[in-house]
Amino acid sequence: MSTVDCDEPIPTSTTPTTTTVTMPTCSEQQSQEPSIRCTGPYQVSSSFWLSPVALSDTAEVYRILNIDNSIHNGLHSDKMRFPFSEEAARYFTARHLRIREEKGICHAWAIRTEVEGPMIGLFALNPFDHGDMGPCYCGKEPIAKAEPVHEIDDGKEEEEEGVLSCGGIGYWLSPEQAGKGVMTEVIKFALTRMARQEFGFDRVHGEAWTDNVGSRRVMERAGMRPAVGVPVFVAKFDAVKDIAHYIYDTD
Repeated sequence: MSTVDCDEPIPTSTTPTTTTVTMPTCSEQQSQEPSIRCTGPYQVSSSFWLSPVALSDTAEVYRILNIDNSIHNGLHSDKMRFPFSEEAARYFTARHLRIREEKGICHAWAIRTEVEGPMIGLFALNPFDHGDMGPCYCGKEPIAKAEPVHEIDDGKEEEEEGVLSCGGIGYWLSPEQAGKGVMTEVIKFALTRMARQEFGFDRVHGEAWTDNVGSRRVMERAGMRPAVGVPVFVAKFDAVKDIAHYIYDTD
């Protein structure tokens, strides 16, 4: 499940267009973003890199998201649809560029097999929105808001100074790359080399549908442990889905 899906309306037309535009490569685009933090590129291993999503990735985003409906089925966002239109793909890459420029920091990267290679997936590490979960406290497991608030001896609620800084991961991968251990490597790298060092996160959260066994195993192999999950209503499925929630403490 991703935490970085489009959060604004996007066109859904799948009518092909014939306009040809020369897009800057990843390195060309990065040279135009000198003040933006955490752009990398990060070398995950000898086989994989993380670098910012570039406008030149538009065609590959369109191709990957139309291979089959697996990414659509695995993501919460109503905007990540199958089939995925060319216009939506252009919006997707442009939005990543715009958010980096507005925030001055990069929280989402294309996964590549070479530093300037084609995009094979997306990985994001954002500040985590706890939503229907309570805040995370040092030395304690997350709880749902409906559960009783922890109290100390004088009966007062716990003070905010124990609240952890939390990040949340989101990702999708081309079906062509499934079963190769790509996401396990990427997530493990992010948990151990990026979360605290680059963003100061004390804890990282990850989520998947309970029936998405593959994604759950990926997070487990990367070192995350199960925690409380809060069911959510998913508009594109018109159904409530159960969530498997995972956490990783970075200290």
